Formats: sequence, structure tokens, C-alpha cells
Amino acid sequence: MDAGPNEFSTLLAKNRHSRRHDRDGSVGSAELLSDMISEDASISSSSDYAYLRRSVESVASITSSELDEFNWRRLRFYLVEPMVFILLFAYNLSDTIVKNQIIYQTCTSIFFFNETDCRQLGTKNASEHIKYIETTVQPYSARIFMTSSIIESLVPAFCGVFIGAWSDHFGRKPLLITAYSGYALYYAIATIIAQLATTYPVSPWYYLLAVCPLALIGGSVTYSVATFCYISDVSSAQERPYRMATYEVAVIFGLMMGSFTSGYLYEATNASFVFLTSCCCIFVATCIILCFIPESLNRRRFQFIQSVNEVDEDQDLIESTADAGELVRLFDLAAVREMWQTCFKPREYNDRAIVCLAMVAYSISVFVIDGSMTVFYLFIREIFHWSIKDFTTFETISMLVSTVGNILGVIILKRILKLSIVHVGILAFISESMGSCARAFADTNWIMYLSVGLGALKAMAHPMCRTIASNVLPTNELGKFFSFYGCLQAFLPFIASPIYTGIYSITLTSFPGFYNLLNANLFIVAIAFLLLILRKKREFPARYEERF
Repeated sequence: MDAGPNEFSTLLAKNRHSRRHDRDGSVGSAELLSDMISEDASISSSSDYAYLRRSVESVASITSSELDEFNWRRLRFYLVEPMVFILLFAYNLSDTIVKNQIIYQTCTSIFFFNETDCRQLGTKNASEHIKYIETTVQPYSARIFMTSSIIESLVPAFCGVFIGAWSDHFGRKPLLITAYSGYALYYAIATIIAQLATTYPVSPWYYLLAVCPLALIGGSVTYSVATFCYISDVSSAQERPYRMATYEVAVIFGLMMGSFTSGYLYEATNASFVFLTSCCCIFVATCIILCFIPESLNRRRFQFIQSVNEVDEDQDLIESTADAGELVRLFDLAAVREMWQTCFKPREYNDRAIVCLAMVAYSISVFVIDGSMTVFYLFIREIFHWSIKDFTTFETISMLVSTVGNILGVIILKRILKLSIVHVGILAFISESMGSCARAFADTNWIMYLSVGLGALKAMAHPMCRTIASNVLPTNELGKFFSFYGCLQAFLPFIASPIYTGIYSITLTSFPGFYNLLNANLFIVAIAFLLLILRKKREFPARYEERF
């Protein structure tokens, strides 16, 4: 039962007097009442006196241990960010290992090369024969990566349109449990396949079986939407920016720690053990969500209980209705039409053009990221023959530099130099383009690390584009707008993965880094769109000067 606005202060007062009882001996209710009256000189009427007496009697049984239990129940609302850290740690712990295992099993079970030779793939000082095997195996492995990416994005891209309605109907906690369970099943199946591959030749296509539960019941769309909604439910307007910042920190450090640990754990054990570790981590996180994290739907962060003994965990569960009409409304395509109309309806001044230009630039960057992720690991192996530890160390440093560059970029470019959001976005895309050019022609390790430094500002591109759009649109339309572009972003791998896989396979023997030149040119196109925004801005400076 929810308490009134003064119940929590009453509870604290009782706890303070309870501690005095432990220190000074027994304190009667009359003494307690006298103390509280002396602390509140505003009590003058008999009705106030009677109300205070009833309040004192209602907390007479509350002890310090019960207050500790009350504080624990509050603390549970803050467990969602640590669970995100565990999830992304487990994900990046195994991500590179999955790709490496697919290449290895392609070598042994598809092309039937000697297992001893296949184990030398991705190692330093490889012989010409090993390099030939690597070049032979990579195009086939790239097709598996592409197929996996498409399957993983297929259902989330469709469900992303309705995930908000599902979250509002069934609650946030069921979506969190579903998403985490999908990842746990993914790594459980991958563990079995990798373990069988140590004894029998197992086709790498079987790893697509592991992707199916992730695509059907889990995925990044599900957990991210549920997490954002949960944080919004349980935090006040003042606390919410800090909770969102904490979420971003959990994401970044989870990915960094997973990437850094991956190479060392793989060298000490094997692929199946790494997958099992990821599975166990996510399983533990799922159990914590199930047992300790309460449902947040229709709750306010600072609603306090009248008595901690009356709180029943079952009250936190959201009862779903079996009404067929309500379930049909969860798939109502009218929401899709409404999102489309919100994004492209005519607007005053240059609002529609500016919003569309900003989000096209954003989509170009997402397209490049989705495509590059499919072939980047193959490119590194082909050119540098790095071990898994070398690659994961590079990934960790790249994420660290990007994070530091993002922070320093905001401080220096925005606060000190007072550059506009559009100019910061342009510099971010220039940074990305320079880094891509360096990677395209890299033939030594130091050039790859130089590309990381040149691309230090790249993490600022997405926030700047989103900020431009959000500063132009009305507040009540932001949800529909970003939902639409979230769905569009989920569909981009269907286009990007096949294109980049085809380009990489064609240029593998002649110029493996060619796809990086494509990236650089696409970033230049994104810069052109931001320059158009500057031109639109100058047409109505009074309207847009303070916005971006």
C-alpha cells in the first residue's frame, strides 16, 4: 500500500528514536510523542495531536532491521544498470571468439584442411600455405557472418515497431527477462556446438541455430527499450539524466572489460569454456532480474510504502489480459502510419528538411558501422594475422580512445570553443573519414593504432545528429520519431551486410581495405548533409540559432 508524503519522514524519526532506545534504555510511547512534539512546534490543535499519536502508534513496531529492509527494496531499483554491464561484458567476451570459431570450423568441416593448419589461422608469422588457407576460407566465413547478422536483425526489426506497446502492456520486467534469456540460450547452444567440434567435424552453419532464440525472444532492441523504459519509470526528472549516464557507462565499460578479458581467457582455455562463461554470467543476471528487480510499470520512483511488512512481491507483477481485442491492438499498424506521418508531415520554416537531413546523416553512419562489423575482423586477420588477444586489445584501446575523445570533444569543442552542434557533428564525421582512410592503406600495426587516434571524435557523430532532430521537434513527438528511426536502424543490416560482404569478397585478393575507402566517402556524404543543415539554418537564424 502506498504511503502519504510524510510517512517516510515518520519512519526515519521512529528509527532515530529506536536507536536512542538502544542507547539510553526504554523509551515509552509518551516520551516518544513528547520528543516528536518538541521537534515540531507547529502542532497546536487537538486534531493534529491525535493524528500524530496515531502516526506514532503505527510505527511503534518498526525496527532498525525493518528500515534496512525498506532501504534494500529501494536499492533494487538501481540493479538494472549492473545487469546491463554483465550482459555486455558477456557479449563482448565471446563475440570475437564466435567469429574465430566459425572460421576454424569452416576450415576443417567445409574445406577439409588439416586441423593442425587450421589452428594456425590468425597467428603471427604464418607461412604462405597458412595465408592461402586464410584467403580461401574467409569469403565463405563472411557469408555465414552476413546470414547471422540478417537473422539476428530480422525479428527485432519487425518487433521494434510494437515493442513500446508491448512494454506498456506486459511491463518492463518480462521484456528484460526475455531479452536476457535469449542471450543465455544463444551462448548455451554455442557452447554445445563448440564442444562437439572438438571431437567431430561440425559445420559452422549450426551456429545459426544459436542465433534463432536470440532473434526470436531476445536481442539488443528488446533489452535496450526495456531498460530505457525501466529507468524512466523509477527515476525522477532530476535523477533521470544521471541514470541514463550511468547506463551509458555500464554499456561502455561492459564492452571494454569483455573485450579485454576475452583474449586472455581464450588463450588459457578454449572456445567452449568462453561461451559457457558468457552463458553463466547472463544466467546469473537473469536470475537477479527475476528474483530481485521489481516491476516498474505504473510506479513512481519515490512512492514509499506505509509498512514494509505489507509489501508483497506479487504486487509488483503486471497481470496480462487474455482479451483477444487487446492483443490484436498490440499489433495495430495504425501506430506505424502515425510514426510515418510524424516524421514526414509538413512543418513550418525548415524543420522537416533539417530533421530529415540530420537523420539521414545518422543513418549513413549506422549503415557504415553495420557493414564494417561484418568484415572488419576478417580484414584484420588477412592483413595483420593478429591473434585473438591482439585483436581484442586493439578493440579495447579503440573503445577507450573513443570514450575519452567524446568527453574531451564535448568539453573543448562545445564548452570552450563554443562551436554549434552542427559544427561538432561535421568534425566528428571528418574524424571518422580520416580514420577510415588510414585503415584502408594500413600495412603495419602502428598505422592501425594511428587510425584509432584520427577517429577519436567519431563517437560524437550520433549524439549530435540526434540532438539536432530533438531540438527541432516538439517534445510530444520525440517518442514516435525515434521509434521510427530505431526501426529503420534495425533494418539497415539487411542492406549493409550483403553489400560489404560482397565488396570484401571481390577485393580480398587485390585490396582488402577497399571497403574502408567506401566508408570514408560515405562519411563525406554525411558531412554534405550537415552542411545543408547549416544552409537551412542561415535562412531563419532567429529560430535556429539557440537550438543547434
